[in-house]
Amino acid sequence: MTRPIVLMISDHHTSTFVYHAIRDLGVTHVIQEDGPTEHRPQSLKQWITHLYIRWATPFMKWTSQARIREVRERYPLQDSPIPPHHLIHVSSLNDDKTLMWLERLAPKLLVIHETGPIESSRLNQLSCPIITVRPSMAEGQLQAYWAIQSVPSFCEATLEQWTTQGWRVLDRAVIYKGGSDNFATYPYLQLTTVLPMLRRHIETLDLVQLDRRQIKVQA
Repeated sequence: MTRPIVLMISDHHTSTFVYHAIRDLGVTHVIQEDGPTEHRPQSLKQWITHLYIRWATPFMKWTSQARIREVRERYPLQDSPIPPHHLIHVSSLNDDKTLMWLERLAPKLLVIHETGPIESSRLNQLSCPIITVRPSMAEGQLQAYWAIQSVPSFCEATLEQWTTQGWRVLDRAVIYKGGSDNFATYPYLQLTTVLPMLRRHIETLDLVQLDRRQIKVQA
């Protein structure tokens, strides 16, 4: 049984993978934030790391094409464009237009992927579960940097739910890394790990008692 699902995204290229992975579970609309979402580093050290990731990633992606193809074969990732009739464009996910659309669409589940921070006051106005993925490139590439650098062999993907006390962990999975993995391959490692978990939770929503508040996916 499908249930009306709304996916909220930025223009990050991996969001199309999420859309195609769960569209058959009941995705009716995609709300895309077109405004700036990038996190600004707060210190000189963060700026240096941020610039290193920004300039090194395109080169890493070029040199890691074979590894990316290998990872994508684990879980089919479709990158064809999201159909225009499913897309609703807004300048910010925190503005009244977004809330108006959510009230009109009345989703049973809200999935958030690669957006900037959403104000808790906005989340508290919604009565459906909400889901998102971390570390988020949109909230800050530094999260992805530490995710792939902090532990030599693996990092984690985490599923979270929004409650009146904030986000709480629902589930987690280990993202295993190879010696050639880097910032360019990380998004693919993350999604091939987290998408099966995301689908499983959506498919079993009717079997569990959900809190009134939303669900979020963190990797």
